[in-house]
Amino acid sequence: MKKILFVIAEIFLSVLFAASAAAAVGVAVDIKTDMFKIDKLDPLKISQFIPREDETSQNEKNKKELSEIILAESKQVSDTKESFQKAAEMKAKAFRKQPEDLDSQPKDLEEFMTAYEYSFEETLTGNKLILVEADNFSNTSKARLFCYEKNDKGYWWNVAGDGEAVTEEVYIGENGSAYDVSADSQKTPAGMWLLGEGFYTGEKPVTTYPLFEITEDTYWVTDPDSKFFNQKVEGVEEKDWTKADHMIASEKSYKYGLVIDYNISEPDTEKPSAIFMHCGNTPTEGCIAVPEDVMKSVLEWLDGDCAPFIWITV
Repeated sequence: MKKILFVIAEIFLSVLFAASAAAAVGVAVDIKTDMFKIDKLDPLKISQFIPREDETSQNEKNKKELSEIILAESKQVSDTKESFQKAAEMKAKAFRKQPEDLDSQPKDLEEFMTAYEYSFEETLTGNKLILVEADNFSNTSKARLFCYEKNDKGYWWNVAGDGEAVTEEVYIGENGSAYDVSADSQKTPAGMWLLGEGFYTGEKPVTTYPLFEITEDTYWVTDPDSKFFNQKVEGVEEKDWTKADHMIASEKSYKYGLVIDYNISEPDTEKPSAIFMHCGNTPTEGCIAVPEDVMKSVLEWLDGDCAPFIWITV
């Protein structure tokens, strides 16, 4: 009988101990849950952190829409840039033909001629003129570009429109322009000069004006000790120079250009060499830099029958 009572008591104590342990665990869980807010992750709430199928589809849809918006904006920027480029090209190419009933000289060119005491009959002996109006006051390396053409009666007209510049985005020597320039002056030589050959890399402009294509073998010699000083040379078979402009190395600047006949026929080694009008948008060492589309349009405006001059002011 005592043995039975002992067994019953043992079972009762085991149950009581198990219940107490469960209660203790419950209390501990409550304390921990309250401390760390784990009740927010109960089985009923934890499902909110697991993406449902419809939410995943919506996220993918949102990503796709965002991607389409970015692509559309990128295309819009690209199209806008392209439209600006086309507008610039159209403006550059819109060189006027001879106006009807042309019977007087253009006022803007006449003012320039008077200011420099030049004569239409004696000074402007060619039939096409590029005028580079230097700004030697507010920005010494900036200038404006005008183009004029003459008819059979000796009257000139501004091909961009009365008083209009073909472009105002012109850069000359870093130190401006001057009549007396030395080889290292960083100045563009001012005055009235004949234009020599045009040149290009890649696609040839549509023009009858004489051009040469720049190749891997094209050099413009700038070494004052060379017999080829300030001349174009193809190849290095007769090389006697230590300094030369390897023109293909400036492919972007020389995509289109014109040789200015300065210091070429009787070269003075104390004077600058390799003076060109070419593509560019920064100050130069003495050349004239214009936007690429303008340079191309100028070459296409010139023709094989013209005797073009370039006039660089101070």
